[in-house]
Amino acid sequence: MEFIVNQKLVSLTGKYFIKDKSGNDVFVVKGSFSLPRKFRVFDMQGKEIVCVKKRMFRLLERFDFYEGKERICYAKQKFSVKPKYDFYGTDLKIEGSLLAHNCYIIRDGKTVARIYKSVTLIRDSYIVSVEDEENVPFVIAVAVMLDHVHHRGNDGILTD
Repeated sequence: MEFIVNQKLVSLTGKYFIKDKSGNDVFVVKGSFSLPRKFRVFDMQGKEIVCVKKRMFRLLERFDFYEGKERICYAKQKFSVKPKYDFYGTDLKIEGSLLAHNCYIIRDGKTVARIYKSVTLIRDSYIVSVEDEENVPFVIAVAVMLDHVHHRGNDGILTD
């Protein structure tokens, strides 16, 4: 399954629109203006599916992932030139290219999702390929997390 993640051109909180390959709206991601920073993935009926909350005051980035009020896992950045994250609470990890334009979500040595940054001058845009339909909202949340960490300067949002 392939999805296109487009960031809103100008937003104080960070907002993303997710479309399927046919161009149909599938999800909306809304960021918060509060500290710590949060990003919530909503379906088109307005139901929150996944929430990503950034942990503050860390040398390396750390994000908690929630379904409802229950924390399902957290991602911790590894010390590396390339983007690398380990997930605790699940058996996933992220490995990326030098500028974080291509990232892979890996489970047991097998790629389960790919996140590609499209080259645009105006706003950040990503192509997300997911092997398992059940993991789509989670992978969309990971794409937003990666955008927040690795592409802050060109997204038009206020960052902490």
